[in-house]
Amino acid sequence: MANKRARADTEGQPYEDPARKRMRTNRPHKPKPKPVDIESLNAIKKRARAIERLLARENLKIPANKQNDLERELAAHKQRIEDVRMKKERSKMIQKYHMVRFFERKKAMRFVKQLEKKVAQATDPEEIDQLKADLHVAQVDIDYAKYFPFMEPYISLYAAAAATDKDETNTAAHYLRTPRPPMWELVEKTREEGQAALEKLQNRRPQANSNPETPPPSAGKHAANKQKLAKKGKKGAQEPGAKVLNSKSTQAEQKTARKTKHDDDDDDDDDSDGGGFFEED
Repeated sequence: MANKRARADTEGQPYEDPARKRMRTNRPHKPKPKPVDIESLNAIKKRARAIERLLARENLKIPANKQNDLERELAAHKQRIEDVRMKKERSKMIQKYHMVRFFERKKAMRFVKQLEKKVAQATDPEEIDQLKADLHVAQVDIDYAKYFPFMEPYISLYAAAAATDKDETNTAAHYLRTPRPPMWELVEKTREEGQAALEKLQNRRPQANSNPETPPPSAGKHAANKQKLAKKGKKGAQEPGAKVLNSKSTQAEQKTARKTKHDDDDDDDDDSDGGGFFEED
């Protein structure tokens, strides 16, 4: 009778495994990032190259509105290709500097906890001011390690202090009072603008460091090669010239010998003496 009652009570309800019920959580489901479709990207590159070749023709005879549509399509394809390239480069740089950023952020967080305790226990005003200054540096160090731009090579904060850590005690002051890279000051200023400004700094694209006044290295190499070729050309031009002068001197000797023997051949000798690139003074 008890089994019949149990069946009657549970009748009409779906069976649920208690083991699976324990495994369920209330965490929101995070969709997996979609992989880049290589085939479609290659198709976009082919289409962009085809449009570039079409627009590069000299005798292009298409309506103006059609040409404008092609130019806009080409710009959109180039932007898509650049976005994919930057995304790959970004993930590569994140993976490259992940460990050093993680360790330095954890170290800065330990320094913050230590300094907060020391500030609460200190009584000397000068000591409190120094501890607060060190605490501020450690707080900026946390944001530096977290929000340093992903697309730029990461510059370590504590590498120099760790390299000189031989006879000194391993204290927070030893690490926090070393010179900071230029990006640290930018992070310090950006912290005042809020979280959105820090995230914008973190995701910014690398800045171009090219100087228009200085020529690129390839141009400098090309100019150097041209100078070398010019020097070789001058040397090569001088050597044949020397040969011409020597041949002219032998011709002059032969001419004088001929004059002594044959006075009638002066005109012919003068004509033969006029050949060559250099003239004697």
